[in-house]
Amino acid sequence: MKPRVLVVDDSAFIRRVLTDWISSDPRMELAGVAHNGEEAVRMAAELKPDLITLDVEMPVMNGIEALKRIMSASPTRVIMVSSVTQKGAALTLQALELGAIDFFTKPGGSASIELFSAKDELMGKLREVIAAIPKPAAYRPAAPIRRMMPLTRATGSDRVVVIASSTGGPKALGAVFAALPEAFPAPIYIVQHMPAGFTQSFADRLDRLGPTKVTLAETGVLPGPGEAVLAPGGMHMRVAANGRVELFDEASLHGVKPAADHLFNSAARAFGARCLAVVLTGMGKDGAAGALAIRKAGGQAIGESQASCVIYGMPKAAKEIGATSDEFAIEHMAEAMTALASRKVRNAA
Repeated sequence: MKPRVLVVDDSAFIRRVLTDWISSDPRMELAGVAHNGEEAVRMAAELKPDLITLDVEMPVMNGIEALKRIMSASPTRVIMVSSVTQKGAALTLQALELGAIDFFTKPGGSASIELFSAKDELMGKLREVIAAIPKPAAYRPAAPIRRMMPLTRATGSDRVVVIASSTGGPKALGAVFAALPEAFPAPIYIVQHMPAGFTQSFADRLDRLGPTKVTLAETGVLPGPGEAVLAPGGMHMRVAANGRVELFDEASLHGVKPAADHLFNSAARAFGARCLAVVLTGMGKDGAAGALAIRKAGGQAIGESQASCVIYGMPKAAKEIGATSDEFAIEHMAEAMTALASRKVRNAA
């Protein structure tokens, strides 16, 4: 039996486009169409679809409230459909925290001809989500992250941390940054696969979660210990020998921009044994080759364990080529990062 998709959107144009695309794909079928969040909640319970595309901003009941009710009463895989606005970005990131798997942006507005050029991206997301991600359990607020040992301020570290994440990454990174201690001993550079228009809101969200200062990366910025920079959507990021950020615009790598391998490979050259790479949840293999380069340069690389990954793709790829030495569930990742980043390398006795 083919996977069944429920389309939810208040725009007649978007509903028509998405239903046509889904109906013409032999690997899935249309379960139904809802015009607002209230209808979506009812139809999710009645039809029990395998996947829902859920508009963020709708009348009667918006996508956030509908998502909460769906994940509580009849949990399933959900991809949010969002406009690229400041409000849309903030709501989409909230949806990812509430259990949505991924999101798709409406290019240039809901009635834009550019929407048709994004067909492959959306249909690829639908197929990947259906194939790779089991249906979630009913949503429950996350329990406080349990620390296995005290996270105390470290002094004298000369480490640098680089992080890669993709599908499921916003929630995973949120858990990490909420648990990092004050005065984390190293600077952090992050590549999260996310389009332009969303990364500023995401950086602001991470910044509010814990004591680590998180900003959107700019060329020339030099983060210090306890500070993190997030690569902007649509730009690759690398790090120079002096630790300063370099943003550059080249073709996508592994189908993504920014790509973590650019950051990781530059970090291997710049920092060698002082570098710690962290590969979190995500589809594909981005970060694997770069993590291996860091390990070959004398640094360390760890991955998120399969048990806590939304998609065990990127960590698995890194593990399979021998890039990562250990894996940790996301609730223990901050502790592992702090312990490893607190160890001196260059000035070790």
